[in-house]
Order: sequence, then C-alpha cells, then structure tokens
Amino acid sequence: MNLNDLDKWLAQRNLGGHWNRHSDQGVIRPFLWPWRDIYQGLMWANELVPMEKTGRRTITLKNPGLKSGMTQTIHMSVQCVLPGEVASAHRHNFSAIRFILKGSAKAYTTVEGESLPMQEGDFLTTPNWTWHDHYNGADEPVYWLDGLDVRLTGIGARLYEEYSRDQQPIERPQNYSAKVFSHVRPTWIPLEHPTPPFLYPWAETMATLESLKQSEGDPYDSILLRYTHPVHRGPTLPTFSCGVQLLRPGEKTRTHRHNSTTIYQVFRGAGTTPVEKESLEWSQGDIFVVPAWHWHSHENRSDSDSILFSMTDAPTFSALGLYREESAD
Repeated sequence: MNLNDLDKWLAQRNLGGHWNRHSDQGVIRPFLWPWRDIYQGLMWANELVPMEKTGRRTITLKNPGLKSGMTQTIHMSVQCVLPGEVASAHRHNFSAIRFILKGSAKAYTTVEGESLPMQEGDFLTTPNWTWHDHYNGADEPVYWLDGLDVRLTGIGARLYEEYSRDQQPIERPQNYSAKVFSHVRPTWIPLEHPTPPFLYPWAETMATLESLKQSEGDPYDSILLRYTHPVHRGPTLPTFSCGVQLLRPGEKTRTHRHNSTTIYQVFRGAGTTPVEKESLEWSQGDIFVVPAWHWHSHENRSDSDSILFSMTDAPTFSALGLYREESAD
C-alpha cells in the first residue's frame, strides 16, 4: 500500500488523514469580482428570473478557493428589486446588512414594522430573527449589497421562517429606531431586540468623512469609520462589523495583517490592494476579499478620493479572545 491507497481506503470509510486537513475545506483566496460582471449578471437576472420564483433576486459571490461560499464566515451578494416589486417578508437566525448602491426615496426595507428608506450610500441592518421585506415604489430598479454571517451561523442550525404575507404591516414611523435609540432616549420604551434595526444615512457618514480628511487617520486604513451598534456603541452586529474608509488622492497605507477576514466594496474611486504576492486592482463597484492572516495595504491611485465599504468578522474573534493583528513595519 502507498499513501494514495491509504487516502482512498480512509475516504471510503468517511475517514481522513491529518496530512490532508486543508484539502477538503479549501482555502480562501484573495480575489476580486469586477463590477461589470456582477452588474451584467444582475441585469440578465432581472429579465430571466421573476421575483415570485426566487423570493430574492441576488447575484452571489463565490471564492475560487472554496467549494462553496465567499468566505468561511461572512458572505456578500448583490440584490435587485424592480419597480413595483416586493421581496417577500421572512426572518432567519443569521444577521444581514444592506449597503445601498442605487436607491430611491420611494424604496424601503421594513424591519419589525419599521420602514427604513433606501437611498444611495445608506446603510441599514436587519438583525437576526427580525421580520424584514423590501419594496421598490420607484420607477427604476434599486440594488444594494447584502452582507450576512450565514456561513458562520451555518456552524449550527440555520433557522428560517416565512411571514404570513408578502409584506408585513408598517406599524411605526419611518426610521423609528434611529430616533428612539439615538443619543436622547425615552425612559419608558423598552428595548425589544438586543440589536434593533438601524439606518445610517449616507449624508451623515459622508459629512463625518469630510470633517476628518485633514486628520492623520489610521496608518493602515486611513480615514476609517465603523458603523457602531445603536445600543452599546460596539461592533455593528454581534458577529461582524461594517465600516467605510476614505483614501485621499495618492495615499498609500502601511502593511499589516490580522486573523479576521475582510470583504471590500469600492463605492468610489480606483486603486490597488496588494495582498501577499497578489495585487488586486480595483475601480468603482468592484468587490474583493482579503483573507485572514494575509499581509495587505491599500493605495489610492486616482486624483480624487476613493471610498471603500467593508465588512469584517473581527468581532467574532474578539469575543472569543482569539483576535490577533500585527504590522509588517
């Protein structure tokens, strides 16, 4: 018997050798998905896939180093809702966020009876086990990024439940949670969910970025903002956090690595992110992933500001006492 024979013998009995421990699960690769491909797929899906057939019309991103999924913890896809369409109400035990790429004042997500408008650059959350649906009352398509911890949640049982109707009733004022659980809070209204749904308007985010452009910024991420939890001001959601960062023209960050995975979407501008021996050249709309424990930095190669939206599973590792980060300098 040789080693190949042993591997086959073990596989036939649902066994495996430790020497092959990486071959089954795969390894996340640094990778970039061009926006032109994502967008073209989405537009064709609009023509070919009726909403009543799918419930959610999304283009999912798949990492070439894995058998399935974008990473082993967090995931991103791009969803589109056409004029007059409803993406039906449901809930699940994985958390989700929406970062709006093309929106409208007439398009909104309803979460637990609360209407959250969806305009370009807005960021909103649908915490785990909250009812949510989407509606587009505009005369043009709207589309956004869906970010989820579905791969992480899949370690246990994935729970999913359909609502009794396509749309849940709107029972609260628009953007209710942002008003009630902001800096000034009523004393008599209890917190129904440990993490309430929340809307972070782009106008406020951009104003903060602009106000910090003259500051030194973070050496590894430049002007980086985190979307903080509306109750305790910690990570956006218990399992993952989202942020937005601005790189000034010609700016290059220092190199570091951490044992968390980060997904980026290029909201504005163009540049490059060297990851180990690869160089991910990005432009507006592109999405790319930096795997855990990979040396990386960012460079804005344009003559205007570049803005990156990001999603990281770092809060999970921090909560478990496992987070680690180091600089190459």
